[in-house]
Amino acid sequence: MALQPTPDQKIDRQTTTPFLLRLYYRSNGFHSPNEFSTVPPPSWLQQSSLQIYTWPSCTLAELTTLLTTALPSLLPSPSVGTRIGYRLVFPDTRSVPASGGSDAPGRWLSKELGSVILGHGDDYDQENDPAALGRMDGDAQKTLADARFVIGDYISCAVFPPLADGSVAPLPPATPAIRGTPGRGGPPRGENGRPSRSGRGGDRAFGPMGVPHGEWRRGERVPEYARSGRGGGGGERERGGGRNRPY
Repeated sequence: MALQPTPDQKIDRQTTTPFLLRLYYRSNGFHSPNEFSTVPPPSWLQQSSLQIYTWPSCTLAELTTLLTTALPSLLPSPSVGTRIGYRLVFPDTRSVPASGGSDAPGRWLSKELGSVILGHGDDYDQENDPAALGRMDGDAQKTLADARFVIGDYISCAVFPPLADGSVAPLPPATPAIRGTPGRGGPPRGENGRPSRSGRGGDRAFGPMGVPHGEWRRGERVPEYARSGRGGGGGERERGGGRNRPY
């Protein structure tokens, strides 16, 4: 059972309680995931953020409207052709301190959500035209649920003004995926951050840190396996083994 609705599931915003989302913003570049390793984030980082109450059906267009309404100074003048990129920032469940202690800072990862381009593609004079700002191209209709957002994740956004020739600025390269643990090789990992079943070392349903093995997606409840006692059968093993799916 998913912890957030599927992309095609309707949400009644009149009866569904919204959750608190913290949106971090920066001009001409994204925040590094490493900046979020302290929980809660330091005050200097929180100063460049907005607190938004919203729902999993919130679109990038809605986030853009909230951001530009609250902080119009983030936009250049004219603002048409400005690209606002979004990334999901979330804790790395693979990051377990070597000492086993809980005081070491955790590691955070980022994932591309998409970008929105303001008022691009119209032929008339659009300088600071409110109607033009309402026209958004790109991934404007992508929702948090589409990205498998989990309550507690952060959203990082970056504002990229048009280039000198008026063209839309490209997004910077995505942050490369981190494989294994720092400084070491590691077995292939499923999208839940735990080693996949292709590794050696047993086939227990639950690993030593209490995170189940198997093919479950981040943002979903873990599979319910019956644990078998010593010397006794009857415990249902995970079947199929399927392929690892990328996050």
